[in-house]
Amino acid sequence: MHFNLTEGVDLSIIKTSQFKTNQIIVNFATTQTEKYITARSLLADVMETSTQKYPTQTALARREAELYGMYLGTNASRIGNLHNIKIRASFLNDQYSQSGLLNQVIETLGELIFRPLVNDGKFDEATFNTQKTNLASSITSLNDDKQYYASMELRKLFFDNDSAMQIPSFGRVSDLEGLTAAKLVDVYQEMITHDKINIILLGDVDEQQALADFSQLKFSPREIKDTTVLYRQALHEVFEKEEKQELKQSKLNLAYRLPVYFQDTKYYAAIVMNGILGGTPLSKLFVNVREKESLAYYANSNFNAFNGVLTIQTGIESQNKGKAIKLIKQQVAAVELGDFSDELLQEVKDGLVHHFLSGLDSSSNGAERALMNDMFDNEKTIDEVVGAINAVDADAVVEVAKLLKLQAVYFLNGESI
Repeated sequence: MHFNLTEGVDLSIIKTSQFKTNQIIVNFATTQTEKYITARSLLADVMETSTQKYPTQTALARREAELYGMYLGTNASRIGNLHNIKIRASFLNDQYSQSGLLNQVIETLGELIFRPLVNDGKFDEATFNTQKTNLASSITSLNDDKQYYASMELRKLFFDNDSAMQIPSFGRVSDLEGLTAAKLVDVYQEMITHDKINIILLGDVDEQQALADFSQLKFSPREIKDTTVLYRQALHEVFEKEEKQELKQSKLNLAYRLPVYFQDTKYYAAIVMNGILGGTPLSKLFVNVREKESLAYYANSNFNAFNGVLTIQTGIESQNKGKAIKLIKQQVAAVELGDFSDELLQEVKDGLVHHFLSGLDSSSNGAERALMNDMFDNEKTIDEVVGAINAVDADAVVEVAKLLKLQAVYFLNGESI
């Protein structure tokens, strides 16, 4: 059931007795800007730590324990053009705990959302400084993950120079330097006042009682401007970059523009195409580049339906760069020409259906799916999703593959400097 709590604040309740645990997601979404990506990421970390009523991590953890081991957490993420702060609660159904637990969980969520640990117009300094240091350390440490580092460098090549998409959803260390505990309160006020809010409750609950409980959270009405959720990148010339670092394994990554987006008519064909190209252990990249030719330690592809980009990641010996690029392009060309068996097509579709159905056994996955349905106003049933995957034929795969346009090549050369 769908309810509108106030302008710009929507609640969806998915009643099911399938799980022992209930899930709540409160998602705050706004159009991303370079100015606020890092600040919002830090805000998510600070809000998770304490509130006025529970001013320390220990006190908040004790409250979670009192509520039969309730899990409460926040994180920042990106969906296309939107930057999201997501608050999640996971807790036992009343029949496994006590009557009225849902109401207590929602009250605790209200504490986290409306009463953060702010005094004299700024977040608690000790909490703020700790989380700021932690976030800086986490971002810096990612440079040690060279596979991740290569993917970030590829992102910079693919996306336009003035695009916020070049910035990771968790932000940049350089943006943390000017942030203060007082400035973060301004970011919080902007979020709590203006963000579009989608609330999901999934579990064995009384819907009318749940609605009454959520109605106690006094969100202010907000004007939601028409926002383009999906990021659409224009074609540009192919940008290439190479740099050297002392590594045991070189990283060769490619980015293709694929103008197919979430729930487009070609969406499921694009997912199947990615599975054939490099998204599964059956794929052409895995079998031909990694297994048959032994040119790569790993070789896979990933399709992002919110940004319209397909990326290929490989780990290779530096001297094999030329051979690897040539063979990768051959695999893309083969899919464009329909050079794949009916057996491979069916195996990939079967794998995608199995992955989708197995995900339904998780209450958290169910809540995430419901959130995506609400954000994109998409209400496909389970049977409709399975049917859409199974309906993809070879011609549809070829049609989508022909839309691929190479845009960026990044090579992290591990050859000794």
